[in-house]
Amino acid sequence: MAYQSIQNDITNDFKMQRIGNFLSRASRSDRVGLNMMLREGSSPNVQDYDNRTALHLSASKGHASIVELFLHYKADGNATNGMTAVRNLENITGDSSSSMGEGDEQDDSH
Repeated sequence: MAYQSIQNDITNDFKMQRIGNFLSRASRSDRVGLNMMLREGSSPNVQDYDNRTALHLSASKGHASIVELFLHYKADGNATNGMTAVRNLENITGDSSSSMGEGDEQDDSH
């Protein structure tokens, strides 16, 4: 029984480390690393402790090409942590032409 618990802890730690690496690459605009992880099956919709997805992080940094990569891999552009990722990108670029951002409500409580 203890062996199974240790093995579960190791598996969970590995998953958390992988998610952290993925989100870090999104924030840094590491297209090569992200593409590799996505092809290996990483979900573009993983979230951090504030419910920010990789799409949120890359959009908030203005990494439009990374946003496009995530959308290609079917990332949820409407995932929200008070603001959708697409709205984050619109706020930075000033481009509100994205249909995915329509109807988003900005939450100024953060």
